[in-house]
Amino acid sequence: MPGTNGCKVGSAQIDITPPLGTELAGYFHKRIAKEIKSRLYTRALVVESGGRTVAMVANDLCGMPVQVSVLVKEKIAASCGLPPEAVMLSATHTHTAPVLSSNPGSPLTPDPDYVAKLVEQMSDVVLKACRCLEESSIYYGRTEAEGFSINKLCRLKSGKEVYDLKPMKGGSDGRIGFAHSLDNSVQVFCVRDASHNVKTFAVNYACHPNSGPEIIWAEWPGDVAATISAVYGKDVPCLFLQGTAGDVDCLPGLPHEQIGRGIAGAAIMAAERAVEPMKSSPVDYRLRNVKFPRLVKTPESDRFIVELKKRNDLGYLEKGLVDTYDAWQPEPEDSTVPIQCLRIGETALVGLPGEIFTALGDEIKRYSPAANTMVVELSNSSRGYFPPIQQAGRGGYGQWPYKSRRFMPEAAVVMTDTAIEMLWEMWDCRP
Repeated sequence: MPGTNGCKVGSAQIDITPPLGTELAGYFHKRIAKEIKSRLYTRALVVESGGRTVAMVANDLCGMPVQVSVLVKEKIAASCGLPPEAVMLSATHTHTAPVLSSNPGSPLTPDPDYVAKLVEQMSDVVLKACRCLEESSIYYGRTEAEGFSINKLCRLKSGKEVYDLKPMKGGSDGRIGFAHSLDNSVQVFCVRDASHNVKTFAVNYACHPNSGPEIIWAEWPGDVAATISAVYGKDVPCLFLQGTAGDVDCLPGLPHEQIGRGIAGAAIMAAERAVEPMKSSPVDYRLRNVKFPRLVKTPESDRFIVELKKRNDLGYLEKGLVDTYDAWQPEPEDSTVPIQCLRIGETALVGLPGEIFTALGDEIKRYSPAANTMVVELSNSSRGYFPPIQQAGRGGYGQWPYKSRRFMPEAAVVMTDTAIEMLWEMWDCRP
């Protein structure tokens, strides 16, 4: 018989598409939007159970600058009464969305008017979701989706790593295997009302969108949401929660729209075979601001940059590295980074503040006390790439100091240890 399992859920979505002429994020050169291929959205899912409430906000953006996150959470606290630690803000990581911030050495410039409007829209979408809370059931589903992604780093005979998506040649080109295995899991929340109608989806999957045209496009995560809405109704929002995809790219040669439809198909299958609703209680949350040591220039790194500057054949990434290095400031010595955990029944969501290598997500899932654990990168902050400490010095992209990696290698250890500790705190006590 239709019914609910004792929780209230609300959801909403708001169009955040910028105008043509907007500067686009995602790379190290300026790109101006000349076409709108799809609309961009901010989408919220709010869950209330046992007197506690958490909110997830997924955005069709490249990243989630901490200065934006802080402002949005302040407004949500004022309008909805939700504390900052109960609200997880994340980005799908589409590379065809507006620039929101600029780092030293970067030529990218955000539009302050768009950023100010975005802050209002992201807080408004949570308020809208809170205002439509209704008795609901949440169904959890999980499946595997192979054949859509690839680990973009290859291990070399030298022990180093390289970013290379071309087919391997049996070691003849120095590549002897992928640097890490893939996490192909597709995890799903499917929210149904008392009449068993689908109201909202949330999908967690790890794969790096990486499209560079001068267009506004939600990329394949947007196609996941569009496909879900095509099946269940245009008013059914689908939050895409990007997994640990710092070292994962789309399978070469596969149209990204096809990837979106494929992952949506896997999500629908996982949700439709979920017979019993998941437990929605207890609801709990933690957010810890941890200081990570930033990279410091050394005589060795100085010499490396000096030699790069002598060359006249620098590639795209090498040129960007020189600019970033020259602009790198020694202060502050460390930077405060947010790590967040949410609990809904026996399911955990871990929000990490950058582009996270798969191995770190695997470790958190392995030692999590939760029956199901979703790890969501680019949550509450965008702080570059985080490779595991054993990979940080192997030279592949995502491991480049100053350019893609901004913290000392031990930051990854601190991050995973902190997340695991926070999860066990929630599971060992009653909120």
